[in-house]
Amino acid sequence: MPETPRRQAVDEVIDGLLEITKRTHQVLSSVAARHELTAPQVGLLRLLDEPVSMRAFAEELACDPSNVTGLVDRVERLGLVDRIPDPSDRRIRMLTLTSKGRRLRDRINREVAQDLAGALGLRPEDHGRVMRIVAGLPTVSSPSSEPAARRGTV
Repeated sequence: MPETPRRQAVDEVIDGLLEITKRTHQVLSSVAARHELTAPQVGLLRLLDEPVSMRAFAEELACDPSNVTGLVDRVERLGLVDRIPDPSDRRIRMLTLTSKGRRLRDRINREVAQDLAGALGLRPEDHGRVMRIVAGLPTVSSPSSEPAARRGTV
């Protein structure tokens, strides 16, 4: 049975989005490797604008907190992240960037932006259009709320 024009258009959009996802992952992995990190470790650095609990980070990765211990251990040994007690519950350890981690995160962000623009064929004048598309995306809700995750109570 031949495809309808609408079905073909939907398939083209899906194929395009999957290609963007693939290229984004390739760029992120490549930039991470330049700094002797993994993509999940770069993800951790990017997440830490504010202190976050190990549990909240694990939920961001959709995995069990025990699975992120090794990842956090390595970036902590590299001096990029500290584990600090949560002021409201000292049993909870919060992850926070060190100044070295913040500098590296900022450098990685610049490299990812530059490399991704090249991988996707984006020009500086495309920035506004891309940002409007991204800003229009609905937020994905999860069972835990962001404030609870930030407090480390999830």
